[in-house]
Amino acid sequence: MQTHYDAIVIGLGAMGSAALYQLARRGAHVLGFDQFRPPHTLGSSHGESRITRLAIGEGAVYVPFAQRSHALWRELEAESGATLLTLSGGLIICPMGGGAQFHGQLDFVENTAAVARQFAIDHQVWDAATTRQRWPHLRITEREHAYYEPTGGIMAVERAIETQIKLAKQRGAAVRLEERVVGYKDADNGVAVMTKEGVYYADKVILSAGPWLGQLLPSALAKTLGVYRQVIYWFEAEDPVQFRADRFPFLIWIGDRQEEFFSMFPYEEGATAGAKVVTEEYLQTVTPATVDRTVHAHEVERMYHNFVARRVSGILPRCLKTDVCLYTTTPDEHFIIDFHPENERVIIASPCSGHGFKHSAAIGETLAQLAVEGKSDLDISHFRFARFGKSVDR
Repeated sequence: MQTHYDAIVIGLGAMGSAALYQLARRGAHVLGFDQFRPPHTLGSSHGESRITRLAIGEGAVYVPFAQRSHALWRELEAESGATLLTLSGGLIICPMGGGAQFHGQLDFVENTAAVARQFAIDHQVWDAATTRQRWPHLRITEREHAYYEPTGGIMAVERAIETQIKLAKQRGAAVRLEERVVGYKDADNGVAVMTKEGVYYADKVILSAGPWLGQLLPSALAKTLGVYRQVIYWFEAEDPVQFRADRFPFLIWIGDRQEEFFSMFPYEEGATAGAKVVTEEYLQTVTPATVDRTVHAHEVERMYHNFVARRVSGILPRCLKTDVCLYTTTPDEHFIIDFHPENERVIIASPCSGHGFKHSAAIGETLAQLAVEGKSDLDISHFRFARFGKSVDR
């Protein structure tokens, strides 16, 4: 006898694990698929930590998602006993009056501060001298200023995914790991999802497959996505305690050119004791199957000398470890959260352009609401396919 589900979630990374948990929390009969065994290191949701902040300079439309996500992380912590969200504070630095565009915005400090004022989010804007007084090891110049948000911090990425899958299973969710979905189609009683092991049926399907999402979409939709290789580095510190989350905020540093951007993360208990550093590279698209997952010596040297050594003192050139991550982006660097233009039973999420994890708890809740109720509490009108033109309009 065929088992019919209220919803099937394909891909159990940041968005998918959150959707699975939120569906199970609502009592839905739900099945989750992942072709690997999450949390894993092959997609976009790994690397120990991700930045979270409440004032979102990328656009005020994101703030309700960030705020709701923080509330949901705390609820997850209370239910599981796990530590997921650490409020280290967050610091954004850029040239006064401009600098390179960051996620489509100029003067990201002022833009973020404007959003913070709009939503009454606690923050401060500092000049270089004030910033250096607080953190003397930051080599900020007189023509730069900084935005500080005490409610910013870091998320424990793998732990968050693991916790949501575990709690979903405790609430009755079925999970099939290391089983790859090869397609889906309309069926008399909903949607049929095909894997090499069998066919599964549901009223609704959520596609949250990250960099593999394009393989599950028709070409007109897939062409709106680009997958890019990113590298994560952990450098040794002279005094690791100075970069611990109770001493050091996350750092987003935007220069005059896009090539000068980098982020630095503090570490929490149990994580790699050092400075985690990333930049963003969008020169060439890749695929999950063909991406170079080796981090080369010249990349480590470039990251240290071109970014870290120029901006932060107290960090040594010895690289403790590296990892490769994949960003799935849209042309405007904003999310997609929408029903499939050709099938209202299929809901699409995941291409979050490198700034999605902080919103993932609320996006998971939104996906669950769309699947169960057909509408969501949070406004997703800015994240629809229609903005890309008639070729993908419903």
